[in-house]
Amino acid sequence: MTPLRGIAALWVVVFHFSEIVAKFVSLKYSLLLSKGYLMVDLFFILSGFIMIHVYRKKFQSGLSSKNFREFIVARFARVYPLHFFTLMILILLVASSGGWNIVQDPKAISTNLLLLHSFGVHKIFTWNVPSWSISAEWWAYMVFPAIVLFIYRKKGLAVLVLSLFVVLSYLAIMFWIPRVNIFDPNAPARQNLDVTFDYGFLRGLAGFISGLLLYRVYEEGLLRKIFQHDVAAIISVLLAILSMHFGLNDGFTIIFFAAIVFAFALNNGKLHALCNKRIPQYLGKISYSIYLIQIFPVIPIFAGLKLPGLVYTDQSATTGFWIGVGYCLIYILIVTGLASLTYYTLEKPSRKFINRKWGRETMPVYA
Repeated sequence: MTPLRGIAALWVVVFHFSEIVAKFVSLKYSLLLSKGYLMVDLFFILSGFIMIHVYRKKFQSGLSSKNFREFIVARFARVYPLHFFTLMILILLVASSGGWNIVQDPKAISTNLLLLHSFGVHKIFTWNVPSWSISAEWWAYMVFPAIVLFIYRKKGLAVLVLSLFVVLSYLAIMFWIPRVNIFDPNAPARQNLDVTFDYGFLRGLAGFISGLLLYRVYEEGLLRKIFQHDVAAIISVLLAILSMHFGLNDGFTIIFFAAIVFAFALNNGKLHALCNKRIPQYLGKISYSIYLIQIFPVIPIFAGLKLPGLVYTDQSATTGFWIGVGYCLIYILIVTGLASLTYYTLEKPSRKFINRKWGRETMPVYA
């Protein structure tokens, strides 16, 4: 399961490279890169699945302040130190250059610190833009113990209610909730799941609960014989790729993502052996650092750096496929290198210190 984190994180990196640095795959050929925002939904589903696997025994029979405190301390130790660090670095960089703007907005510092920046508080994404999903994830953690108790006490009713919530949430985001294109207010509303600063909390909770429900299917042993084989994982991955490539409704891709998580969790074939190799495991281990550090190498682009081989317009840049691939690989290497540094010097030590000081150092690295 761990390598899925690494794959999703790197895909988001490629997506942001295409959106920020240069588009190198035309939309008329494929929507695969432009649909990269959906990798965050894979994160949410995977997170819910792993959380209930690791913590269900703490909450399935009841809630206690001791167990809740231990859980929250562990989750705080996991997500907050690196978020705080990246936010502080960005604030220092902006303050030293006087580059305050609508994204690097001093009024948004408090909401970012309190992880409230996925609740529509601001009119645009702010500061370390990918961290909106950390906000959404954090508040999913807050309700997680109660949801676990609900699932194991009410069972069938819980599955029905939560499934209905997930479906209605996704439909609301795509079709019902009023949405405005921040770059072109007169443009038609997009019928997709690409919400971040506005309804990101709802998107995150829907994905997280999807992971919880998926785990119940896993726990009951349903479809185990089908999904434990390599072919099930391959088909699930291909369906997700094709869904994004052809630009199918995001709801279909979510279903295929759930199938991928389920297949990877059950697999006992060659895929399982491949996922246990050193490189896939390592990328999964540093995936959180990859995700939050990715903005820093493109700061020179925001500052006006022009790269050779790119064709610039007022709002974007394009380039040929192979030039784009080359630049993108360099970007991935830089991000991975920085992520390795922050993982070993900040993320891992901070997590150990906080758990040792205020919690319990018992949780596996993938949680």
